[in-house]
Amino acid sequence: MESNQNTILNNDTLPETEAVQETMVSEAVSAEEETLQTAPPVETISGNIQEAITDPVRIADSVPVANPTPVADSDSTAASVAGTPKPPKKKRGFARKLLGCIGLAACFGLVAGGTFFGVKLAFSHFFPQESAQTEQLPDADDLFSEKPNITISSTEVNEVGDTDATEVVASVVEQTMPAMVTIQTVTQTTSYFWGQPIQNQKEGGGSGIIVGSNDNDLLIATNYHVIEGTTSVQAILADGSSHAVTVKGSDADADLAILALPLAGLSQETLDGIDIAVLGDSDSARIGQMVIAIGNALGYGPTVTVGYLSAKDREVTIQGNDMILLQTNAAINSGNSGGALLNTKGEVIGINNAKLTSTEIEGICFAIPISEATPILDELMTKEILAEDEKGYLGVSVTDLDSAFFQTYNWPDGVYVSLVTEGSAAEAAGIYQGDIITHVNGETVTTPNQLINAVTAHRYGTVIEITLQRIIEGSFKEFTYSVTLQQHPDLVKNTDTSDTQEKPFSDRKQPR
Repeated sequence: MESNQNTILNNDTLPETEAVQETMVSEAVSAEEETLQTAPPVETISGNIQEAITDPVRIADSVPVANPTPVADSDSTAASVAGTPKPPKKKRGFARKLLGCIGLAACFGLVAGGTFFGVKLAFSHFFPQESAQTEQLPDADDLFSEKPNITISSTEVNEVGDTDATEVVASVVEQTMPAMVTIQTVTQTTSYFWGQPIQNQKEGGGSGIIVGSNDNDLLIATNYHVIEGTTSVQAILADGSSHAVTVKGSDADADLAILALPLAGLSQETLDGIDIAVLGDSDSARIGQMVIAIGNALGYGPTVTVGYLSAKDREVTIQGNDMILLQTNAAINSGNSGGALLNTKGEVIGINNAKLTSTEIEGICFAIPISEATPILDELMTKEILAEDEKGYLGVSVTDLDSAFFQTYNWPDGVYVSLVTEGSAAEAAGIYQGDIITHVNGETVTTPNQLINAVTAHRYGTVIEITLQRIIEGSFKEFTYSVTLQQHPDLVKNTDTSDTQEKPFSDRKQPR
């Protein structure tokens, strides 16, 4: 028995070895045929693709694979006879890989689509307004693919007649244009280059309304900010003639001013072509009614825009000044300031003065209610126009400081007194260098030009009230002085610098 084993292992007996090999090959072929017969068809695999994705182990379970017996060669005969060989791994076919990829893609698409739909549904439920704003607008072709047959009835206009809105606007413009004025201004500014002052002139413009007249002058209403700080003002009337005007009176807080145009300089033809505007009642104006704005838009001359009265009693802050204004969507641009806001009867219900400007804002413009402006205009129109030698004189030198300077040092807004003329009305009243004048007769002053206009509007000998801020023990305190204005001194004497000096603090009068 031992010799036989050695003979087999050493391959000394070739016929017997070949018989064993034939037997093993036959068994391997039989096992492979049995595997092919028992393997499931391709359709069975593709039908169970969903199970295969979720539980890949079941793919192997659902496809029974026989363990084929390998064909032994001469070197592995003993190992094949002694034990069962390890079965090789079965490779997945191309069809199964393709079907698996398709199944994964379909599953991903279903999950992604369901997630997107669920998020959009939840967003629409909790944020309906935002959802509506982000909805895509339909194309213009879709909107007008089917045009409905709609009959629009004509609107009747009260007190105008059987006509449309276009005729109303045209009629109002033709009626009121003779009372509209174009204003051109020149402002003198000073800049400094290497410590040297450089004088510059800046041209500006605005609008005005003829609101009255007296024996000597034609009176024109406008905004104060149109003529603030100007050195010359020209008024262009409806016939195109240009005339120099003077500021008769102004109110910075109300943003109103009255200009006086001498009647002596007007021809009869010009007088025949102008008219005085009719002032209406802004209190009775209704929100939603049509309004018409006329003004010198962007300096192009009289321009007409149309809109509606959007709101009344709007609280608006303009350069730190709180105002109650009318709101309209009629276009008001630079140059429209001081122009008229009219109703469909041709009555002035407002004086245009401001608008909100921003890339996010459109159609928010404002006008001073005429019912609020009329009492102020009446007062300004009665102010006396004085010759140069009749105007009052205060006797101070002031410095035009930038507003940023006041903010940086936390100073009150006003006009800084840099020098007091000896023997002047200011010195007699107790005003000193370093004081900051804030009001003249209750009228706010924040620039040198405002102070000059407020003082020279009164005849010399007139007593006015000057309100100022003064530093006392490190903090500003407010005082009010009564000042009797003097006549302007002789220009020759005014050039003598020995007449001016700073007054010591110890000699200052105590305010009342």
